Amino acid sequence: MNQGAVLYRGSLKSCNYHCGYCPFSKHQSSKRELERDQEAWFRFTESIAAGKAPGDFRALMVVPYGEALIHPWYWEGLAALSRLGQMDAVGAQTNLSFPLGESLERFGKAGGRVEKLRLWATFHPEMVSPERFAGKCRQVREAGIVLCVGAVGVPGNIGLIQRLKGLLPEDIYLWVNRMDGLKREYTKEEREAFLELDPYFWRELALPSADERQCRGRVFVESDGRMRLCNISRVTAENWYHPQAAVQGKAVGGQGGSWEEQSADRGTPLICGRKQCFCYLAYGGRADRMNAVMFGPYPVFRIPRRPKAVFLDIVGTLVPEDIGGGQARMLPGGSGLLPGGEMRQALEALVKEGALLFWATTLPEKEARRCCRTAAQLFCGGVFAGGAHVHVECGGRENEYYYRLECGGLACLEALQRELGFRILSYRHGEMLYKLTFIRPERRPWTPQEAERMKNALEPGCQKKVRWILEGRCLQLVSAEATKAKGVEMICKWLGIALPEIAAAGDSGEDEEMMRLPDKAF
Repeated sequence: MNQGAVLYRGSLKSCNYHCGYCPFSKHQSSKRELERDQEAWFRFTESIAAGKAPGDFRALMVVPYGEALIHPWYWEGLAALSRLGQMDAVGAQTNLSFPLGESLERFGKAGGRVEKLRLWATFHPEMVSPERFAGKCRQVREAGIVLCVGAVGVPGNIGLIQRLKGLLPEDIYLWVNRMDGLKREYTKEEREAFLELDPYFWRELALPSADERQCRGRVFVESDGRMRLCNISRVTAENWYHPQAAVQGKAVGGQGGSWEEQSADRGTPLICGRKQCFCYLAYGGRADRMNAVMFGPYPVFRIPRRPKAVFLDIVGTLVPEDIGGGQARMLPGGSGLLPGGEMRQALEALVKEGALLFWATTLPEKEARRCCRTAAQLFCGGVFAGGAHVHVECGGRENEYYYRLECGGLACLEALQRELGFRILSYRHGEMLYKLTFIRPERRPWTPQEAERMKNALEPGCQKKVRWILEGRCLQLVSAEATKAKGVEMICKWLGIALPEIAAAGDSGEDEEMMRLPDKAF
């Protein structure tokens, strides 16, 4: 699940590198300009330390126009933030040209927590060789700093980037950004070369339409406090230091929920203003696109989570809501079943990164496989029927378990069948019943009141032995012991995988407990 993250851009507009394409290499900041940048940065970090942030933010990354980490005040500010108990991670985009020993000494003297540092390091072939850059990356990693490394996908630099990847430790992820201004499509050979370097490069070529609903929990802040949803969105009416007057007695300054909620209360809705998320800082911070699964609770750092196992809900996560339901259905046109396209590429990238994929669904296994036919071969089984059936086939071994459903006679429920208009689907393993689904026509989804009538109609002695799951037109009944979270724990125990080493994604209350399992990892 995405957590609150802040992107900060100061007034700095100069760099110690002189890349031909970059305007900031041509500006030399004056002493006063640097002083203003330092003043703005410390004002910002002190506002967080004083508890005056307009929302609950737990991570921060500096995303400067120039190179920030050659200036000592950024190390001091990052150190101050890393000391805060509520901050999980702090970091910056950088070209790695800073003096490592001197910088870490300053960071340490300011009380900095190195284990919280995250660096997004960009390779500039015009300024540094692959050998020298890789050497600096190894030194940074040996100092206990987590980092990612990357470069712009210039076709003429493929050989240099390949050399760089060959020199980097295997645990350092190398990303490739799409080249702006190429004025042509990448050739098939170029795409394949960049995908070989970066298994997530396809995300640069499949940019999503902008959708501010997916951008909750993060904010981009300018040096003067102006706020945006991300680095490319429209400036909002909000200001980090001067929030609009509270309405209806609700507090501001971090005391009234998320900044989006506070903004809505003040009548200043957050609008993106863009048609497309055309860079990683925009699409990487979205709540969708599998970002948290692939990059952890703070995807903006671009450091892969690399889980050993991934558990994924199907309906609403892998496939659209209208594909699943009580029975998986073929898509119109006979073109097969989802997931496909971008989701298929995401799953393939996770497998390439070494993850085992498992379903975690309320669908029975047969329907789950049918619903995900185009990607079924990527999965090793999973948690089915809301946790009532757990099945794994992995590495030549197979484990399987069913929770028996003990619900007494069905006469009391069947008596409501005509009135409430449902069919009963029963799922069994041999003679053992493990799930019942009471399914209605699509135009008549179950209401909570109708579901409550079904619950109350069940024999009193059985009510504590069962668990009800309400999903649209399907009201489902499983053992009280059966949950997705318990199924995930069972699979992890079978395979010897620790819970902090997994990731999980879903879109409903059924998935919440499952998605909280790996939180201890961060």
